[in-house]
Amino acid sequence: MAALPRLNLRNKLLLFAVVIAIIPLLIAGQSLIRIARDEMKSSANDQLVTTARQIGDEIDDVFDNAWLAPLQVVRNAVDDPTLGPPEKIALLKHGIANLPDVVAMQITVAGSRIAPIATQEAFSDRLKGAALDPMSVLKVPMEAANNFLAEGREVGVSVDYVPEIDAWLATVNLPLKSPFAGQKALFSAKINLARIGDAVANHPFQRTGAIRLLDASGHALFDKARPDLGNLSIVGQAKTLLASNTPVTSVESFTGADGKPWLGAFSFASVQGLGWIVLAEKSEANAYFAVGEMINSLGFWLALGLAVAAIGAIVLAIRISRPIVKIGVAATEVGAGNFQARVTGVRSRDEIGDLAQRMNTMIVQINERFQLAKFVSGAAVAAVQRADHEGVKLGGTRRVVAILFADIRGYTAFSEKRDPEEVVEILNYYFQRLADTVAAHNGDIDKYVGDQIMANFHGANMARDSVACSLAIHDVMTRLAEEHPEWHLDIGIGVDMGEVVMGAMGSKERMDYTVLGDHVNLSARLCSHAAARQTIISNAVAEAVKDDPQFSLEPLEPIHVKGKTGDLKVFAVHHATAAPPAAAPQAELARAG
Repeated sequence: MAALPRLNLRNKLLLFAVVIAIIPLLIAGQSLIRIARDEMKSSANDQLVTTARQIGDEIDDVFDNAWLAPLQVVRNAVDDPTLGPPEKIALLKHGIANLPDVVAMQITVAGSRIAPIATQEAFSDRLKGAALDPMSVLKVPMEAANNFLAEGREVGVSVDYVPEIDAWLATVNLPLKSPFAGQKALFSAKINLARIGDAVANHPFQRTGAIRLLDASGHALFDKARPDLGNLSIVGQAKTLLASNTPVTSVESFTGADGKPWLGAFSFASVQGLGWIVLAEKSEANAYFAVGEMINSLGFWLALGLAVAAIGAIVLAIRISRPIVKIGVAATEVGAGNFQARVTGVRSRDEIGDLAQRMNTMIVQINERFQLAKFVSGAAVAAVQRADHEGVKLGGTRRVVAILFADIRGYTAFSEKRDPEEVVEILNYYFQRLADTVAAHNGDIDKYVGDQIMANFHGANMARDSVACSLAIHDVMTRLAEEHPEWHLDIGIGVDMGEVVMGAMGSKERMDYTVLGDHVNLSARLCSHAAARQTIISNAVAEAVKDDPQFSLEPLEPIHVKGKTGDLKVFAVHHATAAPPAAAPQAELARAG
């Protein structure tokens, strides 16, 4: 069978250019379309302004009349000086039972730990179902209450988000005029803002546009991701007016986050001084839908006289655009990290078909390199990127680096009591958080050795970065110990710095890009001597960070390490603002895992 003739993309585009010569025929309808567009923009702007104002007024009305007014009644009842503490607490329970949106009421007594609180049972059960302590979520901290009383304001409102149950809570603070137990007191209430969120989500305007509530910083409320929309021009204008206390409604065209033109209007919900921005927006494509219908109608009548050209243009456009769209979708998927995506269904025998095949080959190769990159350090990846066409060569160069060794204590006893699969899962759980901490302090994980990690730090601030990283690792381990006390895992760290040899070691077929030298060995020895919850640094590191105000150095007894003729001067390092943490006794210095 003879091969089909190949029509290259250039000839296809030339043919397409001839076909689209019919476009000038559309100019006759431009004036009509422009007039209709202006009218529709005016109508859309009116709808946007009305919607933004309506939502702002509804929020103010709900807050002032449905929430604040009843809370002030409860506050005034609690404020009755003739009532004793038991009666006031009973009023809290009665109030919480009759206000479905209020999930907690509290009285905080200044300068004491007295803070009676009544909570909504259903909401508390919801928090417990998400493994949350209701009191930690619903109770107003004593410090915050005392600060509010010191400010002397009549009312204060703040908003918090509880991501575990996707709930938005407003805290309303109202000072009591009469003392409670002889002291100044504050009446506080936690309000579930679901009513406002539902009202916005179910508004009829949402079917053709979008309504967003933003805080004063431009972050979206009632959105789990809390996106920052401050970079939108319309939001920037609203923030400026809000900051200048000029709450006027405005409407304008702007470019949305999707890069497309939008129409929008904003108003404000005062919410007792919180300053919420109500943003109503609609894409121009949606607002001018009727114009699109008009264009379609005009195109239909033109197609009656130019049927052949129109059909040819459509067929050619489909044959060109579909493969390009598929390639674009595959590229987007790869950009999002999906290396299983492939360009399928492209059978054209031209440059586009070749591009689809090359795209699939490229995805396979990128996935291979991406997976391989996970098994090497950042320095190894950088060495590959710097290499010439002959690749990475064996050998190394002298570099001054800081080396950190961190070893998990209690690992052996921990692993003996658990299945290997569980041990690996928990060990990776720790390593992920330690790796994030190293990266946050400009370090690079060189390797993992059992339950131990080795990290390198470069640059002028290598000593400070490595020491700060070690303290941050202890902080992470402390938090993990609080979350999982049953694991009984701690960590010991050793840090040294000096000249090492960095480069590719091994054979031409199998290399390991790492650092070698006496300072690497010394940092490992220091790690071995470090007790659980302790960082031991060498004298060289101590000299480099001794003037840094964020660290506190504690001289230790000189130690003797293998390969050294004399004892080494070493130090334990702590946060300067905190007391040295309790380290494990010297009997525990031997590595337990």
